[in-house]
Amino acid sequence: MLHHVTMGEGLPLLILHGTPLDHRYMVEAIEPVFDGLDGWERIYPDMPGYGQSPARDDIRSQDDLLAAVLAFVDERLPGARFGVVGLSRGSYIARGMVHLRPQRIAGAALLLPGGNPSADPSRLPRHQVIEPDPSMEAELAPEDVWRFENFMVVQRRDILERARRTVGPARALWDEAQERRVMANFDFGFHQRGEATVFDGPSLIVAGRQDSLSGYRDAMDLTEQFPRATLAVLDAAGHGLAFERPALLQALMRDWLARLRHGWPGPA
Repeated sequence: MLHHVTMGEGLPLLILHGTPLDHRYMVEAIEPVFDGLDGWERIYPDMPGYGQSPARDDIRSQDDLLAAVLAFVDERLPGARFGVVGLSRGSYIARGMVHLRPQRIAGAALLLPGGNPSADPSRLPRHQVIEPDPSMEAELAPEDVWRFENFMVVQRRDILERARRTVGPARALWDEAQERRVMANFDFGFHQRGEATVFDGPSLIVAGRQDSLSGYRDAMDLTEQFPRATLAVLDAAGHGLAFERPALLQALMRDWLARLRHGWPGPA
């Protein structure tokens, strides 16, 4: 079974990290949503090759990574319906789950989807700093310089500290050899065949207007497949949206949870 952390009790939510992150980033980003909000079991796994879940030689494609996550779900939540939250790469895995197991998914929240290697790079916005803080430059450690100059749309000390707590430690455990294999076979087989599942459960799609990695146009296109999705494209937000616009993200997530609870289905 994959390494995972569980918080709370109630209706189950599977919460999937991006690359090269692990469950700690998602706990930091998502747990504030549940302050004063009971009735939800949050399951934060480390996918294979991330965090404390070892890489596997048999994972050679995105389909293989998806299969490993589905096997975890079958073991951890046998027969149960659940909601799924995915950030960046995790949102692509979540979309794969919706395609292969739509009867098991009660609702989906896709955070920072899009920007896959096969996508048109001209659809991505250029990197733009909306809230600069040049005074931070003198304090940057060497490993922070790239993030500060090329990633942070909002340059603030508290955001950098949160990234240091979560991104650096996760990157140190990330298996790059497995990642190279997956990147060579990135798109799901069903995606390559042009198959698309229309999912009519309560959904949320959130993108950053200045996200130069995932963009926002792919997120907008996904509304055709998720007709019950709230779509939010947040200004002054890049790929670090969870830390750059936390109050907005938390409000959107709570709205999604309210819709999810209202329409929660019976047993699969």
